[in-house]
Amino acid sequence: MLQCCSCDAVYTNDDRYVSMLDRREQFVHPSEWNRKEAEIRDYSEISHSLALSGIGRFATFLNYGYVPRGNEQHAVIEPDDAWNRNSVKLLLETVGRTAIRERQVIDIGCGRGGNIAALSKYFKPLSIVGLDICPANIAYCNAKSRGGESLYLVGDAENIPFADESFDVVLNIESAHAYPNRSRFYEEVYRIMRVGGVFLYTELMLGDQVAQNIRLLEEAGLSVIRNQDVTSNVLLSCDESAKQRTGTQGIASNAKASTNIGDINEFIALPGSKKYEEMKAGTRQYRMMNLVKR
Repeated sequence: MLQCCSCDAVYTNDDRYVSMLDRREQFVHPSEWNRKEAEIRDYSEISHSLALSGIGRFATFLNYGYVPRGNEQHAVIEPDDAWNRNSVKLLLETVGRTAIRERQVIDIGCGRGGNIAALSKYFKPLSIVGLDICPANIAYCNAKSRGGESLYLVGDAENIPFADESFDVVLNIESAHAYPNRSRFYEEVYRIMRVGGVFLYTELMLGDQVAQNIRLLEEAGLSVIRNQDVTSNVLLSCDESAKQRTGTQGIASNAKASTNIGDINEFIALPGSKKYEEMKAGTRQYRMMNLVKR
C-alpha cells in the first residue's frame, strides 16, 4: 500500500502494476464509481478473450481506425505498419502537426498501449505515461513494455494522479464516452497541462452532444483549434476491419464465446450494429479535436 503525504489517498501495489485509483471516490461518488467498475469488468473480459484467441500479443489497439477519403488530411507521417495500420493512421491524424518530440505526454485511457508504442516509434517524446482504469490493460502493457521512456499506471481520468502542469501533451482516443462526469475529466486535463500544452482528443458523440461537449471544454479553459468530423473515414475503417474482427481469431468471435459482454458487435461498431448505422445516418459523429491551454 502507498499513502499520499499531501492528501492521504491510499493506493495499492500489485506485482504487475501500480494502482493510483483513489478508493475514497467510491464513497464520495458511489453511482459514478459503479459505472467505472462496470467498465473495468468489460475491458477485463475483452483482455481475457484476446488472450484466449492467441492473438492477444498483437492486439494492441481497440479503436475503430481511420481510412483516407479525399477530405483534408492532417498527418505528416504515413504509417509503415501492416498490422493495425488503420488504428495507427487514426493516431497520426489525431496528432496532425502537433510537436511531440522531446515533450512530456500522457495517454489517458491508454488501453493496450498501441498509441504509446506508435508515439514512441514515430515521434520520440521525452516521456510518456499511460493511464487506464482497467488493471488488466495496464498489466498487459507492463508485460509488453521494455521500460525506457514509458510508464503505465492504473488511474482514473476524472481524478488524475499527477500534479498541476505536469504534461505538454494529453492524448485521449475513444475513451471519454465511458466517463460518468465529463466536466471533471475536462477540468483535470486542463489542470495537468502546461500553458501552451495541447489536448489531442477523439470521440464518437451523439450529434446533439457535440456543441455541449465543446462548451464544457471551453468552460474548463481549453481553446479549440481543430474540430473535424471524420465519421466517413472511420466508417471506411470499420468496413475494412470487419472481416478480420469477425474471423475465427477475431475479437468478435472470441469475445462472444469466452466473456459475458453483451454485444461485442456494438462495442467495435461492426457493420449492421446500431452504432455503425447511427454513424452512417449522421446521428453519431466521430469528432477529432485539438485544443490548447493558453
